[in-house]
Amino acid sequence: MKKLLLLLIVLLVVPSFGEESAPKQRRRSSFYFDATVGVALRYLWADQIVRETSGAGTGCHFEPDGRYVCNKKSLSGKPVADEKKISYMGFGPLFSVRFGCLIKGVFAIFANLELEQTDGSVYGREEDYKVRPRSSFLGGGPGVAFYPFRHSANATKNIYIVGAVNLFVGDGGGIDSFGPGFMIETGYLYPVLEQLNLGFAAGADILANGAFDSDIKRQSGYGVWVGLKFVKK
Repeated sequence: MKKLLLLLIVLLVVPSFGEESAPKQRRRSSFYFDATVGVALRYLWADQIVRETSGAGTGCHFEPDGRYVCNKKSLSGKPVADEKKISYMGFGPLFSVRFGCLIKGVFAIFANLELEQTDGSVYGREEDYKVRPRSSFLGGGPGVAFYPFRHSANATKNIYIVGAVNLFVGDGGGIDSFGPGFMIETGYLYPVLEQLNLGFAAGADILANGAFDSDIKRQSGYGVWVGLKFVKK
């Protein structure tokens, strides 16, 4: 009888222990997945070096307002280099995915992969059929998500903040780019299931790029976007 009672206690205690330990384990760390589908506005600008040679010894160049004038003398007859401001602005879809680890339900450390493609307009360039008014960017890098009000009892617990450093490669309006970018994001999630959340997000990034083209220098850019988000945590 004592053995039967002991067995019954074991059968009752072990399952209940497992049910309590699982949530505690999830609070310590769990798999984190984040996917976003949105639309982005991309703006890029750069200085383009323009080299012209005139047989009469006159150097032709672009004025800041875009006018092309030939009033600079070149006594040596060598090419004269001038700088011209060029830029690109476009609008289009954005998609990103993140994989990582959620720690105590508050911090998530993840790896980020982002793809963006926009269509728009090129400003400052002479008509060039090789330059298409569109951009494509691929970026990836580490990031951190922070749920500052995770343990709050009201709706603020679903607010989050993200910071990430990505390495971008792409082209926008003939401005080739390769370099780092810093991204920030915030949003609000609506719990659907225990670990499944749907919501919306808004973000912005700043690009500090180098160029593949030797005629492009001092280039930079930024992007802003909004999107719908799916998060498992």
